[in-house]
Amino acid sequence: MSESKFYQQLKKSLPQVYFERIENRIGQGTPDITAIYNKKEIWIELKFIKLNKINLSTFQISWHLKRFSLGIRTFILVKRGRDSLIKAYEGKKALELAKNGFSVPCFVVREPRTDIKTLLKMFEN
Repeated sequence: MSESKFYQQLKKSLPQVYFERIENRIGQGTPDITAIYNKKEIWIELKFIKLNKINLSTFQISWHLKRFSLGIRTFILVKRGRDSLIKAYEGKKALELAKNGFSVPCFVVREPRTDIKTLLKMFEN
């Protein structure tokens, strides 16, 4: 599975959320998608991994940490291929995530179609 297919799965599983894919070839570090639900907007970086290492560039880490310092909610949503486990990490954990990978504490979702309420927690304050 690719990040593109992961995005399609997410979009299909959460039809009540407005997703917009960001195609930014200029600004480095900008997340893959923005999502709006109940008048709340968040930014999401999608990652698909095979094992435990999560590749985040220094630009992506900086982007998430800067937004966190400004009070903007951002997430890094990671799907591991071998077991289809999905984890959502708050953007403020970007540096820790780059260093320690998939073992960093978060809330866990196994299948978005059956755990929609867990994914919607990203929109809560």
